[in-house]
Amino acid sequence: MKRILLLPAFAFIVFSFNANAQHKNVRQVKSTNAEQPYKIENNNLSIGNMAYAQKVLRAWKDFDNNTLDNSASLFAEDIVATFPDGTMIKGRDSFLKMAKDGRNSFAGVSSSVSACTTLKTPDHPESEAVAIWGMETDTNKDGTVSKNHLNEIWFFNKEGKVFEFHQMLAKDPDDKKQ
Repeated sequence: MKRILLLPAFAFIVFSFNANAQHKNVRQVKSTNAEQPYKIENNNLSIGNMAYAQKVLRAWKDFDNNTLDNSASLFAEDIVATFPDGTMIKGRDSFLKMAKDGRNSFAGVSSSVSACTTLKTPDHPESEAVAIWGMETDTNKDGTVSKNHLNEIWFFNKEGKVFEFHQMLAKDPDDKKQ
């Protein structure tokens, strides 16, 4: 299964986030430029609780290892998730079933992580978001391999449960033999 689709708007915010934001005391300054092409919903982002990023990394590893039951308690009962094909799933049981069914369609999965961080804003003090970018290499049961670039946003509520989950995916072109 492909992990879940990220909100493009939030991804834009994350990509436009100042590189200095890796320091906890650095905050993005609100822009008052009237010529700004878009209204940015969350201007006052800062680094959040990095324990959430560790939970996401553990869930990725559980997906790779086909041990998703280890991460089941991470998700809220009322999770809402969107997938790259536009599918929306509601509820933890439905979400986990889709994830397990998808994972079981592969002989193997191996992921690598390019970046992972947690973001918070005083505009939404009841939640934090983990943004993660990486590559998933899937080995199908027939031995063929596909590679997918992933960008995900995992939203955590104040109880530390994932209540919203989105994934964007871009497929690598197939390797061509010459």
